[in-house]
Amino acid sequence: MNQETQNNLDDYELNNLDHSEAKVSDKGSFMKTYFSLIKREHKIIFTFCILSDYNLFYIKLMRFVFLVCTDMAMNVIFFSDESMHKVYLNYGKYDFFQQVPQTIYSVAVSQVIEVFICFLSLTDKYYYQIKQTKISNQIEGRTMIFNIFRKIKLKLFGFFIFTFSFFVFYWYLVTCFCAVYKNTQIIFIKDFLVSFITGLIYPFILYIFPTILKIISLRACKNVNLSFLYKLSDIIPIF
Repeated sequence: MNQETQNNLDDYELNNLDHSEAKVSDKGSFMKTYFSLIKREHKIIFTFCILSDYNLFYIKLMRFVFLVCTDMAMNVIFFSDESMHKVYLNYGKYDFFQQVPQTIYSVAVSQVIEVFICFLSLTDKYYYQIKQTKISNQIEGRTMIFNIFRKIKLKLFGFFIFTFSFFVFYWYLVTCFCAVYKNTQIIFIKDFLVSFITGLIYPFILYIFPTILKIISLRACKNVNLSFLYKLSDIIPIF
């Protein structure tokens, strides 16, 4: 990789270099590395603040709405009979600490679903795939680009089918819950807000750790090989 190429790398490319290349090319500070992760991993920042990436905005917007609806549905699913009984014993009063396990379960399952949704909806990696591929002739280039566009179409088709199916399921689930348990609607909304806000806050804490691992692995002495820390830092930002 020549010097001019190194200077033109953006955050996505820097974060996807292997350890030996990153050691040469990635000279970013702790905060720069940290915010390069947050920009991609935080739902609101990624959807509404990062407009210069190579993802389709309307897909990002639909993904965001779907993830919000997923948080709502997960709070219904994990609203157990035991939770209902505790609400009854508290005379309908909201107890934050009582709902902590439900919030953790909701956020955890929502994150698993988010990983799959990101796999189907994010298209920027294909731009970089084309950018980094050396094409020997025009026919080969057209064939490669055609195959990539076909893959994008298939994934986006799967994204629309998956999200539409789950939107219908979520609508039915939440509607039935609110119709049957009319007196718990306020508590349900509070639970959803707690889960949603938790999902917005925890990335700021979580992504401190991969940033530390990456900085340590890149700033280590040349005769010290800490590539395993670099690989470990890539596991946490899973999508």
